[in-house]
Amino acid sequence: MSMATNRKSTEKTRPQLVRLDSVSMDEDDEILPDFEAEVEDGSRVWVTAVLERTAVVEPAPGEPKVLVNRHRLLVNPRLLRVRHLASKEAARRGREAARQLRLQEHNPAA
Repeated sequence: MSMATNRKSTEKTRPQLVRLDSVSMDEDDEILPDFEAEVEDGSRVWVTAVLERTAVVEPAPGEPKVLVNRHRLLVNPRLLRVRHLASKEAARRGREAARQLRLQEHNPAA
């Protein structure tokens, strides 16, 4: 197999990377952390949190985490996990209900 053929087959198997800020999703969804990304300069990082306009990344294991603008991060959208925010709201309501029950148990007159 020639080098040109080998290079083309490698390009076909390389995942299509897109900018993190261009990943389309519903308004009520959020991208879950813990995935690999590539910064514009080609360096690979581990994303530990996805915020509104930035992401918290770990350049290498044990190195200090840094903020990177989402438009500078390239990701494979197929590897992203997304959570619907309604489940987050339901969890918050559940915690609040449990807190109210605890308060009533400690102070029955309330």
